Amino acid sequence: MPLVDLASAIRGFFQQHLISERGLSGNTVLSYRDAMKFFLAFACRFHRKSCTNLTLNDLNDDAVRRFLRHLAEDRHNSVKTRNDRLCAIHSFFQYLSIIDPSAMKQCQAILAVRHKSCPHRIPKFLEREEVQQVFRRLDLKIPLRLRDDALLRVLYNSGMRAQELVDLDVNHLRFTRPFSVLIHGKGRKERPCPLWRETIDAVKCYLETRKVRFTDSVPLFLNTYGNRLTRFGIRYIVSHRVADAAKFCPALLTRKVGPHTWRHSTALHLLQSNVDLTMISDWLGHASIETTQQYVDIDLKMKQQTLKSVEHLLPKTKGAGAKWKAKKDVLAWLSTL
Repeated sequence: MPLVDLASAIRGFFQQHLISERGLSGNTVLSYRDAMKFFLAFACRFHRKSCTNLTLNDLNDDAVRRFLRHLAEDRHNSVKTRNDRLCAIHSFFQYLSIIDPSAMKQCQAILAVRHKSCPHRIPKFLEREEVQQVFRRLDLKIPLRLRDDALLRVLYNSGMRAQELVDLDVNHLRFTRPFSVLIHGKGRKERPCPLWRETIDAVKCYLETRKVRFTDSVPLFLNTYGNRLTRFGIRYIVSHRVADAAKFCPALLTRKVGPHTWRHSTALHLLQSNVDLTMISDWLGHASIETTQQYVDIDLKMKQQTLKSVEHLLPKTKGAGAKWKAKKDVLAWLSTL
């Protein structure tokens, strides 16, 4: 029987472990919070108890398995969402096993609940010409389009995540040579990223409309109400600017483009420009180069498709291959070699 009560364990998990010790981002903490809220609410219904009467003994491996089945069958969650919820639960019971060794057996049983295999999906990306079309269709005479132009250039130039863009302040950019931006990534890790002159010029044009100094510690991008732009605001801008370009570039009509699509596009275009894979991994802030490896697989598939499209340009070889098709008797064919 665990010696620690449920309330103390959850409070320590979020306040001490996730935030103070592991230094996880706010979005990750919120994701873990939602997972535990759903799990506790399910456990209350399953054991027919109020939340104040729940104990750690009620949160056993059977309850976890039933909860995961509930996510799939009742809430119709995807495999990825199901695995994300389980990841949060695993993290909590790993923490519990450390602070209360008496609960080790219970924790081991829950940690033995496996993640479901999730189909690997190839990241979506835009071709270079499609990216250029988006910029060509921006009417820079409209003040808000100056913001959108600068935002999209920073996003494409750096390949940063949407939340990383949200967190940018004006003084995170270096407006003198060498131009760069200091990105605050996952796990509170910082990484510098070089910027093109065109990107800096676009940001300067936008900031001139706000009368902001380059050394000011104020949000880089604002919404129409003058507040810091959110991830949802960035998604709105990206999707609407792509929709404008789709009127002149029909290929974009079939694409569902978000901020992460721009990130994937940056990575693939860097790879196609022969930038080293290690450099791309550092550029994007990947924790492991294995994550970056997926773009190599995409590039190889693209090359294979290109090769396949031109394979009929050459005449067929009249040789052993032709004889093989003509002779069904394997022994007879071998005798001709």
